[in-house]
Amino acid sequence: MLGRWIDARLLAMPAARAFRRRCAEAQGAMQRALESGRAGGAVRILAIPCGIPRDLLELVRVFRSRDSSCLDRLEYHGMDIDSEVLVEASAVITECGLASVHLHRGDALSAGDYPQGPFDLVVSTGLGEFLQRDELARFYRHVHGLLRPGGVFFTSATARDPSSDRLLRMVELVTQYRSADDLLPLLEDLPWQELRVIRDPSGLQTFVTATR
Repeated sequence: MLGRWIDARLLAMPAARAFRRRCAEAQGAMQRALESGRAGGAVRILAIPCGIPRDLLELVRVFRSRDSSCLDRLEYHGMDIDSEVLVEASAVITECGLASVHLHRGDALSAGDYPQGPFDLVVSTGLGEFLQRDELARFYRHVHGLLRPGGVFFTSATARDPSSDRLLRMVELVTQYRSADDLLPLLEDLPWQELRVIRDPSGLQTFVTATR
């Protein structure tokens, strides 16, 4: 009973609601990439880190209920540094029945670890919070180089919420909190065609869409 009460309190926290919005925004970016993909060609999407790709599962559910032919064009690549996570991701993705799935073990800061581009979309949430400023700039350069002209990079940043920060520190996770003003100077160093920034109503998440 106590455990359920604690879980309910955690899920009701503003940070948890903002996290769910982040997942929905990432899924939306993938959905737009599929819907606007080049006629007849594969739509290549890279998620880094891919983790357990629940946003992908929800995307599959949405398209299966509307137009499953779009999924035939999806070429999904997931990259993560944790091999155990990739094993779990593989099991989950296998269940959803996508035809073209490729999982890669690699370090986001190592250019040689990435799969061969170009990609139509690169999605990255939850990684920048654990990178120092110079590391984040390097990661952005890697992503820019992977995208085709007109390709899209979707990413996010997390602002500090005292309650969730205390929980993270209890499990020894030191988070790099950033605002849009912290991200934009790093992104603007690269030649994007367009940068679009949206702030979650909670103020705890910033969502960035950058078009090469």
